[in-house]
Amino acid sequence: MHFTRRAVSPRASFVFDRHVGTINSSLSRRPRISECPEEEEEEFCLFGSGGDVDVEEMRQPMQEAIPEIILEEEEEDNDHLVMSVARPVRVHFAVDVENLQSHQSVYVVGSTDVLGAWEAKRAMPLVQDPDRNYSMRWKGSIMSEVDQLKFRYFIGYNLMSDQGEKLIVDKWEAFLHPRSTLCSAESRNGECRVDRVDLFGYYAGRKCVSDGWLQHPDENQILLRLHGNALKFYKTAKERKNCRVKMTPLDVRFKAPPSGHISFSYGEDEEDEEEDPNNASNKCTHSATHVAVLSDPRPKFYDQEETGVVFNNNKDYLVFRTHCLAAEFLAFYIEIFSEERKRIGACYALPSALQDASGIIHLPFINSSGRPIGQVSIEYLCVRALTRLDEPQLMDQTYCRHWKKRNALEVGHRGAGNSYTKFAMARENTIHSLNTAAKNGADYVEFDVQLTKDRIAVIYHDFHVLVSVARRDGHALPPPTMTREQLDSSNLDFHELPVKDLKLSQLKLLMLDHLSFPQKKENVKKLVEVSEEEEDFKPFPTLVEALTKVDPDVGFNVEVKYPMMQNNGEHECDHYFERNLFVDIILADVLKHAANRRIMFSSFDPDICSMVATKQNKYPVLFLCVGETQRYTPFQDQRTSTSMTAVNFAVGADLLGVNFNSEDLLKDPMPVKKANEFGMVTFVWGEDLDKKENINYFKKELGVDGVIYDRIGEEERRRNVFIVEREQKRALLSCSGASTPQRAPSPSPVSSENNNTSPPLSAKLTRNTQSDSALLEENEDDEVEGLADKLNITGFQSAPMVSIK
Repeated sequence: MHFTRRAVSPRASFVFDRHVGTINSSLSRRPRISECPEEEEEEFCLFGSGGDVDVEEMRQPMQEAIPEIILEEEEEDNDHLVMSVARPVRVHFAVDVENLQSHQSVYVVGSTDVLGAWEAKRAMPLVQDPDRNYSMRWKGSIMSEVDQLKFRYFIGYNLMSDQGEKLIVDKWEAFLHPRSTLCSAESRNGECRVDRVDLFGYYAGRKCVSDGWLQHPDENQILLRLHGNALKFYKTAKERKNCRVKMTPLDVRFKAPPSGHISFSYGEDEEDEEEDPNNASNKCTHSATHVAVLSDPRPKFYDQEETGVVFNNNKDYLVFRTHCLAAEFLAFYIEIFSEERKRIGACYALPSALQDASGIIHLPFINSSGRPIGQVSIEYLCVRALTRLDEPQLMDQTYCRHWKKRNALEVGHRGAGNSYTKFAMARENTIHSLNTAAKNGADYVEFDVQLTKDRIAVIYHDFHVLVSVARRDGHALPPPTMTREQLDSSNLDFHELPVKDLKLSQLKLLMLDHLSFPQKKENVKKLVEVSEEEEDFKPFPTLVEALTKVDPDVGFNVEVKYPMMQNNGEHECDHYFERNLFVDIILADVLKHAANRRIMFSSFDPDICSMVATKQNKYPVLFLCVGETQRYTPFQDQRTSTSMTAVNFAVGADLLGVNFNSEDLLKDPMPVKKANEFGMVTFVWGEDLDKKENINYFKKELGVDGVIYDRIGEEERRRNVFIVEREQKRALLSCSGASTPQRAPSPSPVSSENNNTSPPLSAKLTRNTQSDSALLEENEDDEVEGLADKLNITGFQSAPMVSIK
């Protein structure tokens, strides 16, 4: 016989194997034995150290008398132990899924190999209940030998690639903690969860469903956008209203369905070559197209109608979305319908028109007789999968929808504050500045990330720097004693260069200055000092250096800098890096080096926000919004034009929330209220936060979730809220007499169980939406709050969780 330890103390498990002739054990504590029904795999306890035993003599009495042993350390007496053996238990899964499409299936992924070990592509498919009365129920079961099993449900479908079928994650349960069941404790006669039915997306009283992410190297998401003056008719004197647009994806290698081609009133088409119906390549390589109307009060994606969706020039903003595994062969059949739903014309967007990762295409559309009658202008974006990771992205832990409601977090702007155009104690966006903000009690620090010429992610705000160049009759460098006034009369010239055109080594060695330096502002720090400085004080730290050298208790708000076209016709930085490459480098650095640090991403570029959210499933994304402003130059992108539009974009793109401009909110706070209605997280940034009264207004009256401002902790000392909460937890546990495990700070950076809505009344009456008793808390704080109530301790105010709709 052989005994195998299945779990660590205080619970240990041992399995009797009839095929092996030895018993191995090293238990020296006195066990307490409990009986259970006999199973095919016998389980029993050992007293003292293990050794070789006669199998035949021991088997029968042990089977009859002590088949199960549970090892548990009692609270008061360490000598009394209960011992148990984890024997195989059949765990049942049953989940009701509403509004499932015919091509979709339901899967379960979890903490054991049979459930894919949290890897989506290895998940176990469930089977639809054949009973018509339960047609939305999906079921399955596995044999498990573990004490605790964790799992999630997700909705997926298969697409065909050159390598065969691949599973695409469409929607998944994005709770901070997955579902959980204690197999042995909840089993009856070797069966667990027999009568339990879950409701997809609901767990522990909350609803949290997120869009899937790109997990296969050849998986792409294509976004097509119509807005502005996108439809133009050649001969119509009066502008058509309420036209309808439909986009149907197709693979140009295969014959299109009857609805996917233009028919003419004359001539005869050459017959297509017969296609082999058994050829695997003829299966679908793309998903159906869904549409979101960002100008609509409900801007989420939904299925297109047969005659498309209404579009009016300069009023509506449409986004069409498709997944595919063969982007080089993907085309779109675009149909234009009248207000009466009669087809006006159609055209094709062929793969050759979608060569770049993003751009604008202008396509003429023709009527049924083949005559060109107008033109449609479409913006497109191709999001490719993140391929710079060595390991697949797992589903065991996610913060993309998790946000704990508490008093507003306080975030250090560029670390300790803007130092090039304002006064600050430390040079902005340096390791020293970030650590100074952490020391001053910042909960998060915000900084800007972009790429150097050699594709290294560095922290710096502006897209350009000034390079000092000596005239022919001048000196290469100014004397150390030269004042700023003397610089004007010196022999130095300043030349503006993009950061993207300089390698990291050049940024570290050249005499550089901030763009505002020639303006001679007082108290503005130089970008590079003539004298030697310690490395942490120097500009252009890499993102990896920040992740590894800054205090791990402070969270990171990583602003992904990508240049945009401004309303004045100027581009922030032309000929920039390809978007997918740019985002992949930054994401890879964070996913590899973030460890337990709290992370959130943000960007002013809406497409960058969409890409960051689509390429990974771990960290949340906030949309940085300029809104209506007199202080800054607005962007041309319509999605950034107003704060209300920004909220609609964030909802449609499945982001965590919006980071508003204080200038806009001080005029009209309604965007915050609208964001709250959608259950979104709200942050505020801007120069107005230099005033304490404005910070208090946003925190206490508007109730935003975070404020980002300069010189954090200088005027009023504060402490990092995460450190304070951790100390309070330890104090409560100490009062209760419980031991406090020592571990790294939890990375619950953000988290908002987005989509918090109550399940349908019928669901409440017919099924247990709480699902599992093993884990009803969404984080440790619920446990601590209950402990505080029992101990009657006042002064501990751990804020409750909020669920996002």
